[in-house]
Amino acid sequence: MRHTLLYVVIVLLCINCTNNKTTENYVLDLVPNNAALVFKINDFETLTDVLSTNEILKSLETQKAFANIKNTLKPLQHLSNQKKGLLALSIDSTHLDYTYISNDSLLIRNWDSITSKSIETIFFNDTKITKYVIEDSTFFSSHIENNWVLCSSQTLLQNIITNIENPNINEALKRFYDVSSEEKILNVFLDIEHGETLLKQLFDEDQNISNFARWLTLDLTLNDTEILLNGVAESNTDENKFLSFFQNTKPIQNKIWNLAPSDVNYITSFGLDDFKKYSANKTVLNSAKTALDSLLTTVEEIGITEYDNEHILFLRTYGTATLLDYFNEQKISTDEFSGNEIWELKSNLEIFEPLTPLIGEHSFKYSSIIENTFIFSKSKSVLESVITKIKTGDTFEKTMLFNNAESKLTSSSSVLSISNLKGAVSILNESVSKTLGDSFNKSDLNDYVYGSQFIADAGFFHTNFLIKKITKEEDQNSVSSAFEVQFNTDLATLPQFVTNHSNGRKEIVVQDQENILYLISNSGKILWKKQLDGLIQGKVQQVDLFKNGKLQLAFTTNNEFLILDRNGKEVKPFTKKFTGGNLNPLAVFDYEGTKNYRFVVTQDKKVFMYNGKGDIVKGYKYDKDEANILAAPQHFRIGKKDYIVFKLENGRLKITNRVGNTRVNVKDKFSFSENDIKLYQNKFTFTSEDGILYQIDSQGKSTSSNLNLAKDHGIDATSRTLVIMNDNLLRIRDKKVELELGVYSKPIIFYLNDKIYVSVTDIQNQKIYLYDSQGASIPNFPIFGSSNIDMADMNLNKRAEFVFKDQENSIKVFKIR
Repeated sequence: MRHTLLYVVIVLLCINCTNNKTTENYVLDLVPNNAALVFKINDFETLTDVLSTNEILKSLETQKAFANIKNTLKPLQHLSNQKKGLLALSIDSTHLDYTYISNDSLLIRNWDSITSKSIETIFFNDTKITKYVIEDSTFFSSHIENNWVLCSSQTLLQNIITNIENPNINEALKRFYDVSSEEKILNVFLDIEHGETLLKQLFDEDQNISNFARWLTLDLTLNDTEILLNGVAESNTDENKFLSFFQNTKPIQNKIWNLAPSDVNYITSFGLDDFKKYSANKTVLNSAKTALDSLLTTVEEIGITEYDNEHILFLRTYGTATLLDYFNEQKISTDEFSGNEIWELKSNLEIFEPLTPLIGEHSFKYSSIIENTFIFSKSKSVLESVITKIKTGDTFEKTMLFNNAESKLTSSSSVLSISNLKGAVSILNESVSKTLGDSFNKSDLNDYVYGSQFIADAGFFHTNFLIKKITKEEDQNSVSSAFEVQFNTDLATLPQFVTNHSNGRKEIVVQDQENILYLISNSGKILWKKQLDGLIQGKVQQVDLFKNGKLQLAFTTNNEFLILDRNGKEVKPFTKKFTGGNLNPLAVFDYEGTKNYRFVVTQDKKVFMYNGKGDIVKGYKYDKDEANILAAPQHFRIGKKDYIVFKLENGRLKITNRVGNTRVNVKDKFSFSENDIKLYQNKFTFTSEDGILYQIDSQGKSTSSNLNLAKDHGIDATSRTLVIMNDNLLRIRDKKVELELGVYSKPIIFYLNDKIYVSVTDIQNQKIYLYDSQGASIPNFPIFGSSNIDMADMNLNKRAEFVFKDQENSIKVFKIR
């Protein structure tokens, strides 16, 4: 059952207090020869962000092994401006050392404000070494072959300098490093075979991890309430390692879950396509093979769990005859319970010895058979309880614990374990480390599921590790609350989804009446808040200003144009103030989709167009108009031509090209409604205050339809779908839906997971409605709510979530299943 390395890796991931990074090839020349654990950090900023908000790590960071690593890496918190890096952990005698390698500049954070500090220069073999003493931290650095190398000890750094001309690179590390995915924020490489000293330092002498495999390499994915590690474990049949028992086997579909009681704390399943291969591996590994192995050749799945403080064993077979004959000879008596025979067996049967490497040294006194599966227990009463659970369908596969893990793991495995916290602690104590088990036992992680999985392949094992907060699966077509966030001050804007570039999931921005802007995670945690000078105008835009996949927030307030980074810090030189205020919402144009942005700020009659460097675009001629501009300009593309559209206060509609010259000459004047202009049927489509629908084509030809719309009507449109809300009548394409009398917001169209949704809110009666493109109501709507919604697939699970302002000082997120 030594399949729980997830917990080891999580210990080593507790580095959210550090700044780490990696160099380009060949950085491995600088890794110490005795480094047993290496982290390749592909995106330091994102890693720091997600680690700092992860509930699992926060709950464990004060426990022994975790605190040991965090304290060791404490000096690295003084580094700044880090992007990528490599962090290696090694042992010098009994002391835990680190080596940090980066080709970024070595800068000390807030150097001028540090009161207790010193720098000393040392030369070794004509190489300059700098010794830093900052407060209670001491570390040493040197610039070696275009990389900065920082070490916890001078001796360690001197050894690296000495060996640089003839480096002894770990070949397994090189092999894994060269194929590691840079799309993941972190890759982990653990040399288990040569890391026993390190593992003992972290987990004391009681650790059993070194008997598990040779190597483990993993990629990290995580969010606030989940850690998922996927990778490869390596173990050969000529090595006495736990995974070696499964060499040359193939995984099978695990099914023990439908026989195990629902209230067990853990269950582990071992899948064997051919029991003879397992027996052969035992022989190679000097594990005694007995004549009884041949009786088990039809066994394809072995399950072990605990129930009422007693071990239960499951042997699922594809043929029961041979084993039945054996147990008929070994039974003492037979009883019947609930239609099943229960056999009392002779003491200390040797039939369980072939399974010892997998299940531990256990013997069983009672047995029964259900659905080609033999079930064993030490007491008759426990076996009867298990049979009752199976008969009543009260089994593990129907639990929320199992369902939460099943969605993250594959259905076929060589080794698969799923547990709650109590079960995880039991496994850790028995098979990994009592020190680590005690750390988890003291944590506040009772509402999490723990899973680990190994899938045999040609010479290696696909590996999955999971810790995930248990969430309730809702019924199909249900609408349920995901979370609610309350604020100390009433809100001034509606909540809006934005994208977290580190994982693609959605977060929420909203501003209160004291002009504080909040960023809220997908679990409802306030990540940061920033004081602004004014109220955000319109929607927040997201841009990839530096074309590196990292998104920024761009917007205007009454008198400022701002761009903020992921952490809420202002991006220079994009904090621009405008005397007199009265700015419209920001317009952002990306003509070719190449991220060569044009930021358009409009103020009264004036137009300011900025490029991606924050400079005024000199070639754009439309910098002032004859009348005040009513709203943010809009960009449309028809064919290969760009159209930039302005609504003016005097009723004129200006349509220009990229450089500001008139592209379409519109002679008429209009009494514009408060709705935006839309591109519908390749025509500029809008309405007037007196209820007329206008459409203008790219040649300037205008058509109109008097729809007799009320002054406060609302419209929205895509290229082929027009939606109109007029009084209490909602029109979606040619479908009409009559709602109860009320005061309705403008309709909003959302296109999500290949489906169109139309939302409208009755402000008077506080009801939110949601329809599909055919005018059919989404089940369980309307729901109670008093504002327009924003909608997204927040967690990338093909399910829709929506957010809205509930009370004046709170927002709610609901999910649709």
